Amino acid sequence: MTTHDLTRTPPQLLRRARSTFFLVAVIVPIVITAIAVVVLLTWLPTLPQQVATHWGVSGADGFGPPSTYLWILIGIGLGLPVLMAIVTLASVGAHWGGAARLMGALAAGMSVFAALTTLGSLAIQRGLTDISDAPGIGGVMALSFAGLVAVGGIAWAVQPRVRPEQGRTLEHRYSVHVAKGERVVWVATTMMPRGALAFLLFVLLGLVALAAYMLGTGVEGGWIAAAVVLVVGFALAATASFRVTVTPEGFSARALLGWPRIRIPIDEVESARAVEISPFGEFGGWGWRIAVDGRTGIVMRRGSAIEVSRRGRRPFIVTIDGAEEAAALLQAYVDRSRTPGTPSTDSGKATS
Repeated sequence: MTTHDLTRTPPQLLRRARSTFFLVAVIVPIVITAIAVVVLLTWLPTLPQQVATHWGVSGADGFGPPSTYLWILIGIGLGLPVLMAIVTLASVGAHWGGAARLMGALAAGMSVFAALTTLGSLAIQRGLTDISDAPGIGGVMALSFAGLVAVGGIAWAVQPRVRPEQGRTLEHRYSVHVAKGERVVWVATTMMPRGALAFLLFVLLGLVALAAYMLGTGVEGGWIAAAVVLVVGFALAATASFRVTVTPEGFSARALLGWPRIRIPIDEVESARAVEISPFGEFGGWGWRIAVDGRTGIVMRRGSAIEVSRRGRRPFIVTIDGAEEAAALLQAYVDRSRTPGTPSTDSGKATS
């Protein structure tokens, strides 16, 4: 007879979590969107040929055929939740946890938000003879957000709580020993995968072209597009690559721009190890992340990562090649700092 490894998610619980997720992230949006589509189609004869499709600060300022709302409903109320479900199921695997549970709740809430927004926007326009008299949409949006929160909260509650499967601990390939008076420094760089970086650069170039066109032709809102370009460009530059360092003084990681950065002094390090992680399953995505269980980290890809356990705080994780040796070196410094009478280090040596 075989027994289940207690460090891994029980298969029965994992199956129940997956089936409940499918129910709230796929079945619920299908049912809600189908009902909303039926209602919308019965309203079409009572609507004018042109309806308000966009509202600004001064009221309705965009118009189009009522069928526009049908495609918005199907796209946001069904297409987006199903896409979220597919990405989650494909990315998480056995590393089910709070991130997957949250995606299920958002998918269910998004379907309600789309249904209430589209039907509410049309309901306030039924029977109008002059479409310019369309009332404001503030009440509809408030109701839609309330529906998103309420249904999303219910969808979160009905899904079982599953702690993400902890990645296996990786053993370093050779023993690390730092002699008294010796100073060893480990330095390496972790960066976004080339494919993801190329895609984001392509998106950024598209935003630059859009902002240039709007500013050059005098289109209203061009300065907003330019501001978005600056924010996105800075965010990309600040998070695309990080330099990670292990020294006798502790652990540090900083973006090549110098910010954001983190420094963990050696006396705050409780232990260090190398682990294998699943970005989406454990952290809900990529980048500088905060997991549902409170861990934080710089998560660039699936695979090896150095995990630094801190006194009184949650662990900090960085995915990087050579994590096994970095963790072993940091642990050696932690052990040495706890040895009474250890002299300060003064000689130099570096590895990367």
